[in-house]
Amino acid sequence: MAGRSDIRPAILLLRDDGSLRVLATDFDYELTSTTLKECRQGDVLPGIPVELHFDSGDYFIPEDPDLRWTPRSGFLAYLESHMVMVLAAALMVPLSFWLVFTQVIPAGAKATAPLVPQEVLNRVGRSSMKTLDYSLEPSRLAQYEQASIIKDWNKAAEKAGLDNDYRILFRSAIAPNAFALPDGTIVVFDELVNILSRDELIAVLFHEAGHVDRRHGAQMMVQASAGAIVYGLLLGDLEGLSEVVLGTGISLGENAFSRTMETDADDFAVEHLKAAGMSPDLLASALNSLPGSQRETNSWREYLSTHPERKTRTERIESASD
Repeated sequence: MAGRSDIRPAILLLRDDGSLRVLATDFDYELTSTTLKECRQGDVLPGIPVELHFDSGDYFIPEDPDLRWTPRSGFLAYLESHMVMVLAAALMVPLSFWLVFTQVIPAGAKATAPLVPQEVLNRVGRSSMKTLDYSLEPSRLAQYEQASIIKDWNKAAEKAGLDNDYRILFRSAIAPNAFALPDGTIVVFDELVNILSRDELIAVLFHEAGHVDRRHGAQMMVQASAGAIVYGLLLGDLEGLSEVVLGTGISLGENAFSRTMETDADDFAVEHLKAAGMSPDLLASALNSLPGSQRETNSWREYLSTHPERKTRTERIESASD
């Protein structure tokens, strides 16, 4: 019954001329009368009764799951009646989703990232940093040391001809790390400063600047938003999309950049290290100084990881120095 949370047991009488009547079996009176041409057949799904929809919004559900109100013909009927085509479709659907999420969306994100307004990136950066500071400790480095690092970075960036719109912040955490947010904020952990030489640290900052300059954060935002829209369309729920966009920067702080983006940032760092008169080997040396740098390369682990295997990265960087 249209517009009501009510169902009625009924019987449908269909004549050869296409006219039909629906009679309520509980009170034995007519619910509707029409013709089959004026009705619409519902979706055909194996093992599920096919509904017959009326202009009023009511619809009739038969007991027989194999009943078809009108003969099926054409390409869809051919697909439904051939098991090989059904199996092919079952394989194509997940393959299509894989292509959309791993190829189409990333390619579209890369093309549209330059169009994201800077104000949006600034909001993402501020929101993400505010959230991250709940789990990060204030830096224990002396103010003069922080100022010295920033001064050396500014000199190197200027010598490399880099527009220095970056904001360097220091925090303390368990692991040595650094990450960049879309607004140009680069966060450096004390633990990273303690294990790297000053020049190695500058090389890492060039790498993080590459993420900002190549707008990898904006790409991740677009990818996350597009993925949320696709999921929303599939599940019929697009609520919370703005929270997805503004919260994307948090994943950036958790090393969520793709392997392609990491390689792109490495290339950016190599290029600007050379321009600053510094050796690209400094970046490779910094990577090798991080914990776990001696682990063996595994092709499957590299494929599943968001980051390229460290050995692959260092060999590529070192080859650029030759």
